[in-house]
Amino acid sequence: MGNSLSFLVSFLTGLIGLSLGVIMTYRISDRGKRFEGVMLAFTAGLMLAIVSFELLPKAFEIGGLNIGLIGIGIGIIFVIVLEDYLDKSKKIQKDTENRYIKSAILLSIAFMIHNIPEGIAIGSMIGISDREGLRFAFAILVHNIPEGMIIAMPLIKSKVRMFYILLIVSFISLSMGIGAIIGLSLSQISPECISISLGIAGGIMLYVTTGEIIVKSMNQWKGRSITISIILGMILGVLLSHN
Repeated sequence: MGNSLSFLVSFLTGLIGLSLGVIMTYRISDRGKRFEGVMLAFTAGLMLAIVSFELLPKAFEIGGLNIGLIGIGIGIIFVIVLEDYLDKSKKIQKDTENRYIKSAILLSIAFMIHNIPEGIAIGSMIGISDREGLRFAFAILVHNIPEGMIIAMPLIKSKVRMFYILLIVSFISLSMGIGAIIGLSLSQISPECISISLGIAGGIMLYVTTGEIIVKSMNQWKGRSITISIILGMILGVLLSHN
């Protein structure tokens, strides 16, 4: 399987999985503040599990603890700088419908970074065996469905049209396609680079989840349903991470 087909397989893996998550979230949105708070909390728990039980363990395993921690630090610094820039935007400050845009932008960047190593993994698997590569790509596709839900929630809350949400998802999927070409073309990938990229994505997601999504979910609704939703999201994330 050549570079073009590897790119296409990896790109479609990201696009289909993320789009399914977006469509599912779109169909269940606008059902009241309690439901919105619960969904935000669920996606927060899901993201915490993905970061804690998949991204960061892989980063530490591939490049070692120190390299992974450096990546996390870079991700957190990056998101703080970007957050300060977004906070100074008059549009975001004045338009109440865009109060979720900052979270959406930060999450989109995190998933673009996160998808590059996944694309590299798909491309590397395809280089070994087409069948194994396709099987691995399908597993990633299923895994991307909840990630699509995570991306979609703040965008839908900001009244972004479905067309533009799917366009954003397409750009995020491009990073996976590019990663597939890298994984197939290069005989050796620097473990340190992969570890740092996973750490950066993990740092961004941790910051956004704890500082943005959980806070917004609790502002939407007060009660134990928020706590239970976070826990359920984490349980689903654990199950996905260990499949």
